Amino acid sequence: MLTNRSVAISFALVAALALAACGGSDTASTSTPSTVTDNVTSTATDTTTPVTTGTQLTTGSASCTKAEIEKAVSDLSSTDYPSPSLATGGGPPYKCADGWAVGFVNVGSGMEEITTTVVWQAEGQFWVPQDRGKVCPKPSKVPAAIYDLACNSN
Repeated sequence: MLTNRSVAISFALVAALALAACGGSDTASTSTPSTVTDNVTSTATDTTTPVTTGTQLTTGSASCTKAEIEKAVSDLSSTDYPSPSLATGGGPPYKCADGWAVGFVNVGSGMEEITTTVVWQAEGQFWVPQDRGKVCPKPSKVPAAIYDLACNSN
């Protein structure tokens, strides 16, 4: 007759044999987050697992560079943001902190061009636009370092 103790010992032996058979270990794998920075501001911290696409390895976090922010601007919906472009003049047109970015974007053209504020959150290596009406009310996820620019402008 099997007792609870003998069942527990049997399970422990089976688990140990299975672990040894697959060459595994009992320690968890961890990765150290890496942070990407540039001379404007800091960006998102990457704690994502790499994704394999074909023969290329795609990984990383959204970069706070002019090129990446300009790409995020060009990816904006043409319905909501007609002819979007990163604003020029009057100070830095974008700023990033802790996986969030704010940018000043010109939309429209000619006499109908206006500058609006756009807030993005990093998702992996992409900047995803956020609804300011949802992310700005306190308590807000938008970092204090960019909160005023992101939530208290135009």
